[in-house]
Amino acid sequence: MVRTPPPDGRDLTATRDDRLDVPELPTLDPGITLLDTEKRATGPLQALVLDHLLLAGGDALWVDSHGHAQSGLLARLAPCRRVLDRVHVARGFTPTQHATLVERLPDRVAPETSLVVLPAMDGQYRGDELPTEDARELFLRSLATVARVARERDLPVLVTRHRDDGFAAPLSSAADATLACERTEFGPRFRSDEFETLVYPGGPDGTAQTTLAYWTRILRARNPLHGATAETDAKRRGPTASAADAGGR
Repeated sequence: MVRTPPPDGRDLTATRDDRLDVPELPTLDPGITLLDTEKRATGPLQALVLDHLLLAGGDALWVDSHGHAQSGLLARLAPCRRVLDRVHVARGFTPTQHATLVERLPDRVAPETSLVVLPAMDGQYRGDELPTEDARELFLRSLATVARVARERDLPVLVTRHRDDGFAAPLSSAADATLACERTEFGPRFRSDEFETLVYPGGPDGTAQTTLAYWTRILRARNPLHGATAETDAKRRGPTASAADAGGR
């Protein structure tokens, strides 16, 4: 993880009312990054995905579980609609469906793929559809595939856990980096062993806001960083086809 610089190369500093000119979000490096949050990670997860695409360009392959890829929320968060065409979602509702989608990932990665996303990666393997040992074996096989994709394709892979316990321990062990999103009295803060953001206040009174509106405001405030990348990427890609759910792709 590296600190994201402001557009003119200055160090980020607070203004007189303690607000940041450009709020910080961590960049996603090649390898598996585990996003660790206190509660359901939909807001910070979607913000990190959209921010990565707006900065790095390319497309995201998203293998969804437990309803994290909510198209309505993504549409409300996205600073521009065009970026939504680059988020390709496939949904698995059972352990075998999820494992099949993960197994297909190596074939679905294309030159324009810049990110792979697997929220609640352990979630579908915890139910009673399969015996516990069979489900664990399937989960480990899926995790090995994801690790191979990250390693062989040199891609960032963003994952979250459904639950932090012994079953999910292999996911923590496989992660190249763990990124914690912590709530503070002044707003959310991202922290890892090598990175810590400055806190971007949630409202005029400095109180924390972790709502969708908060993350929407964060992404819009980072528009100076996104602008140059979006313009370059648009010229490279040309006209974009209409968005499609990748469940059938």
